[in-house]
Amino acid sequence: MNRREYIACRKDATIYENILNASSKYFANVAFYFQNKKFTYLHVIHMVNRFARAMKELGIKKDDVVTVCLPNIPEAVYLLYAISQIGAIGNMVHPLFNYEQMKENLQLTGSKILFCLDLNFEKFAPLCNQGITVYACSPTQELCFVKKFLYAQINPTIKKIPKKNKLTKFYKAEPLYQYEKDYLKDSIYLHSGGTSGKSKTIALSAFAINALCSNGAYILDIDCAEDKHMLAVLPMFHGFGLCMGVMALLAHGGAIVLMPKFSTKETIRYLSKGQINYIIGIPQLFEALLSKPNFSGKKLKNLLTCFVGGDFVATSLIDRFNKRMEEAGSSCRLLEGYGLTETVTVCSVNLLKNNRPGTVGQPLPNVKFKIVDTISGKDLGINQEGELYIAGETLMNGYRFCPADANEQVFTIDQEGVKWVKTGDCCSLDKDNFLIFKQRMKRIIKVNGIPVFPSNIEDAVMSTGFVFETAAIGVDDTKRGHMVKLFVVLNRNVHVEKPEDLINEAIVNKCGIYAKPKEIVFLEKLPHTLVGKVDTKQLS
Repeated sequence: MNRREYIACRKDATIYENILNASSKYFANVAFYFQNKKFTYLHVIHMVNRFARAMKELGIKKDDVVTVCLPNIPEAVYLLYAISQIGAIGNMVHPLFNYEQMKENLQLTGSKILFCLDLNFEKFAPLCNQGITVYACSPTQELCFVKKFLYAQINPTIKKIPKKNKLTKFYKAEPLYQYEKDYLKDSIYLHSGGTSGKSKTIALSAFAINALCSNGAYILDIDCAEDKHMLAVLPMFHGFGLCMGVMALLAHGGAIVLMPKFSTKETIRYLSKGQINYIIGIPQLFEALLSKPNFSGKKLKNLLTCFVGGDFVATSLIDRFNKRMEEAGSSCRLLEGYGLTETVTVCSVNLLKNNRPGTVGQPLPNVKFKIVDTISGKDLGINQEGELYIAGETLMNGYRFCPADANEQVFTIDQEGVKWVKTGDCCSLDKDNFLIFKQRMKRIIKVNGIPVFPSNIEDAVMSTGFVFETAAIGVDDTKRGHMVKLFVVLNRNVHVEKPEDLINEAIVNKCGIYAKPKEIVFLEKLPHTLVGKVDTKQLS
């Protein structure tokens, strides 16, 4: 393929139009790998067109809500683009939703059609009696006979799924070539993690999504995505997984490695074949890789850049990962970014060629930051802490199915007519516009009136080297107003005497006496939200 034919992701286009454009240029290239099988762009666009036709024949029309409850399998990709092709709205939800969660979500969004994993069909089948059309998607649909047979043997319940609830007619449908072109309307519904309150439904336009995807080459520091591979393991109901894990490379002619569930073994195997150049993930993913001795050696030279975010990131994790890269002679580094679903996802990131430790990078080219005093509402200067406001092309259309004032509370328009999203995050900007993230403002603990940041405490605890995971919260105290309560999961592979004393010492040395916990609770594991963040609401 002549690299001069390279195309960029268009912002003034729908999600479907960008995969269509990429397929016209890179039709013979691999779009994604799944279970060792290669899927070309030509194959992908044919399947997308077939799925779009099948949905049209079901009566799905523009602005109807289609719910996708799938891990990262081929059908999830086909559905994502087919829903856009017909102008419907993709409602992306967690594959581990239980029946009650799904029922509530479908009622909230007005969705009448659900695509779920075949293993979950039995759980959701009762919805069929409530006017919901439920389709079961199989991860082995396009794999060889042996894999299909073994999958069916291991999961005998899938044999009970009625034919009418399978995707057979989707694969056999005549391709649809017409497509909707409205890129400003609601295109995708994502749901916030709910760590600081009830989960919200966030409406994103194709324009906002593509505005982020268009930054893909900038973030990865490449001129062309051909022959570049991204591990797509973050789920597609997560903004980072959807846009950067799946769509960014597919809009630029690159390839993704679809992985329904993270496997260190599979990841290392793909690495050995040179089929992973980029990994984006949450801290636990990189901790899992570092725990494997064979995550080492020459294969790591295939890695170009890795990005971590979505939760508290310990400085020690970045240091240990980068040391492993240096030992292997790899130029790859683990870099931290920042984002929120209300801005599609990542809006600032450290780059390989331009990064600063202790920060979450500079804003992306089509994003603006400012720090605002929450009391006076005035803009703050360099190194002054306040609430982060974000403006730019990646802003959500708004919250849906929420109280009338919800959007008024999150959006603000300045005197120049620029719309900003209030993040609720305490941050500052240095002289070079690097963002220093301090804490979710709702999580800041005031001890004797002194602000204490849980993230600083958690970083100090993780630096001890014998803690696997930790979380700090504020609890009421009659003398000091609030005090710190700390929850700790110890690393089972490291034994130390009197861990509580060592933890307290590390906290006081790095964060001061006001950050010393009133109580330390040792647990076997911490609760997590559906998107993998520590669920501090369940800690008390």
